[in-house]
Amino acid sequence: MLKRKNYVGPMWGGRWQLKKRVSCISQILVVVFFTLMVVIDFFPNIGIPKSTGTIGVIIFLALAMITRHKGEPAYKSSKQKFISNLLGGIYIFSILLILSLLGGVSQAGIGLNNPILWGLYIVGVLVSYTKYRKELKSCNKS
Repeated sequence: MLKRKNYVGPMWGGRWQLKKRVSCISQILVVVFFTLMVVIDFFPNIGIPKSTGTIGVIIFLALAMITRHKGEPAYKSSKQKFISNLLGGIYIFSILLILSLLGGVSQAGIGLNNPILWGLYIVGVLVSYTKYRKELKSCNKS
């Protein structure tokens, strides 16, 4: 068998793929720990310290940034970024709705009636949508 420069075994498929997998898993764990932080905010008496969620987010966010392939854009297109913003907001508002329906009350004031949260979400979606429309128009012209 020929030895390749970055070969680390058949299971992992090379250093770059390993870093890519670690980065992807880290990003997923950031969302998990962020969700845990929101749950702890809504239900502070569940017995999990707030620091657990905070430390988890910080560690896995740092790991995701370290293992991210340099020079590779986070999104391949503005359409992908738009869909990500849209679905991310839907996820956050769904979590807030479920936690509110379960009887939780946010200690930090994060909730469905927070106009700042809605404003940030709408602005983010509109900005990514206008970039997507511009990209679509430039592709149609050429």
